[in-house]
Amino acid sequence: MGVCWCKDKISDEEPPYATSSAGSGIGSVGTELRPRIPEVVDTFIVDRLVLEMLTLIASFVDNDEESPVSLVKLHVIADKEDGWIQVVSSMVNVIPLEDPFGPSAITILFDDCPLPSKESVIRVTELFELSSQRANTGDLNVRVERNICVVLGCIAEKLAGPNSVAVLTDKTLDYLLTFLITRREACIVLFALIALEKFAHTTENKLTIKSRLEQEQVNPLLILEELADSDDYMWRQVGFCAKWTLDNLFIVEGRELSYEKVDMSEINVILNSHDVSEYLKISCNGLEARCDSYSFESVRCTFQVDDGCWYYESVIITPGVMQIGWATKNSHFLNHEGYGIGDDLYSLSYDGCRKLVWHKARASAVTEVAAWRPGDVLGCLIDFPSREVIFSLNGKRLQTCHEIFETTRCGFFAAASFMAFQQCLFNFGSEPFKYPPVDRPFSIFNEHGHLTDEEKKVVPRRVYLEQLRCSSVKEDSCTLCFDDTACCVLEPCGHRGFCSVCTSQLKECPMCRAGILNVRREVT
Repeated sequence: MGVCWCKDKISDEEPPYATSSAGSGIGSVGTELRPRIPEVVDTFIVDRLVLEMLTLIASFVDNDEESPVSLVKLHVIADKEDGWIQVVSSMVNVIPLEDPFGPSAITILFDDCPLPSKESVIRVTELFELSSQRANTGDLNVRVERNICVVLGCIAEKLAGPNSVAVLTDKTLDYLLTFLITRREACIVLFALIALEKFAHTTENKLTIKSRLEQEQVNPLLILEELADSDDYMWRQVGFCAKWTLDNLFIVEGRELSYEKVDMSEINVILNSHDVSEYLKISCNGLEARCDSYSFESVRCTFQVDDGCWYYESVIITPGVMQIGWATKNSHFLNHEGYGIGDDLYSLSYDGCRKLVWHKARASAVTEVAAWRPGDVLGCLIDFPSREVIFSLNGKRLQTCHEIFETTRCGFFAAASFMAFQQCLFNFGSEPFKYPPVDRPFSIFNEHGHLTDEEKKVVPRRVYLEQLRCSSVKEDSCTLCFDDTACCVLEPCGHRGFCSVCTSQLKECPMCRAGILNVRREVT
């Protein structure tokens, strides 16, 4: 994905932690939440720094560059308890509702800022004055409430154990659940649901939330999951997340799990739930994916193409950063480092939010189209005889790419990477294409792929882990995937016990973290 950090130095004329009694704020931001702190940075300065960071996210193109000056200043401010509270307050008040980078910017700022104390977090929640009454108010400020829900989710993700339990007070829980029950603005419902999911990472919180949901006459998640196929793309996200939480976290007695009732009879190629980075969510039919983590999550499909001409489509559900295209087994998913599809020699992708084609972690700009929007269709074509990869948006052809064939001639999979809060629906040919290529014949994944009934099941991770616990494993199985036979020795460290598929994705030995210079196949 890349991070383009500007290298300007902090100005001596504008110290990052200057006190002020003004606290003017930026423009008209509706009902604001400003901390009453005796000695803080000028509110205008903090607001401006947050908005600068939001603008910079759109130009992130190199992970190795220095941190931007605005982020450095925010670090200095947030290093003090009162300053951290003020940074959070500014994020809530100034990040726009319509900016596709807004929620992701909040996660980035939270991830880069110092870990807050439990006391600081409690002070923030008290500042927000959370309650069911606030969630039910008539003149709801949608932007502020959406941002509060995003912040609560980030706090839940940063804290764990007893601290997370202390933050999820009755008032905070009432506030979040009220949005699910009243189903007012979809964007608030979505991030309230995601916040509850993140709080549920702590077992005590999960039991508390589940109990409160069961106290309702009808579990609100059961109503919300029916929206998973909605034509309204914001409500569709709500439905997706509700269905995922019902399958994975807040289990309802008597409810069939989604994968048990979905019709997979006409689907022969899906996203590979066993070849995916750890926090990506995949729908029960294997065709829709979503990331709600701060990391950069990636996935490949189940079908490999080696020659000929192939095409698939992706329906854009969210307008933010996703890198969609092609990858081989040699491509590495370094989700915590921000590397995904298009960030190595063996993959190539298009990011329609920033209008960039990615290969070898380098970006080339695409100027002939607007940034993608929910409902847009990205077409992805690979032509081996012509050595071309062609992207199209709503049928409009973008630039032709050839570079990927300099390092790889075969073994490609449809693949994608997702920034936080992004979602996409894939069509490998089980449904008619909306914008099929007209200038050349092409093959369709779904007409050539084959999956067994067992391979078509996208089971929740908790179910998959339980199946692993109950299954017997051969003594010579790979210690990473337990599927294939362990047949490889890593050099120079000499550790063994891995299959060829897993070793193709490793850069370091999982046992000693030594770099891998060569993989030797054992003769049995």
